[in-house]
Amino acid sequence: MSENDPLPTTLIREMREADTIQVHRIHTDCLTISLKDHYSTAELEAWMYGRSPEGYWRFANSGETFRVAERGGEIVGFANWQDDELRSLFVSPAYQQAGIGSALFTYCDHENRIAFVKATPSAVTFYSRFSFVEAGRGFDMKRGIQLPHVAMCREG
Repeated sequence: MSENDPLPTTLIREMREADTIQVHRIHTDCLTISLKDHYSTAELEAWMYGRSPEGYWRFANSGETFRVAERGGEIVGFANWQDDELRSLFVSPAYQQAGIGSALFTYCDHENRIAFVKATPSAVTFYSRFSFVEAGRGFDMKRGIQLPHVAMCREG
């Protein structure tokens, strides 16, 4: 790509069943690459335990809404929510810091106003750019391991 070529467009669309393999890969890569310095090996193993591509499709068919971000025909991120809670938002490590997470969040928020998110401690700054404030700290239990999160809600 030359200096004068436009940046690839990010397409955000509904997740299809065939996308779940890439969604699972992105989620796994984010945990093992992007978050490896923020969580212990035991925490990451507990977080990933039992995850499979089929699981994302089951969640999508049980009331969660999934959107994927596609760039140049490749799925590079995904987000999902239920009601007004964002359940997850992950961008492939190779595409982080390129505006894809912001585009995904903005699209999801426009489609269904997001009011709550349980953020990883490292994502607090990201969500604060969208007027989220810390409401408390807690943890989720996975396989007997505590995974810390920051509960955030919209100001006002």
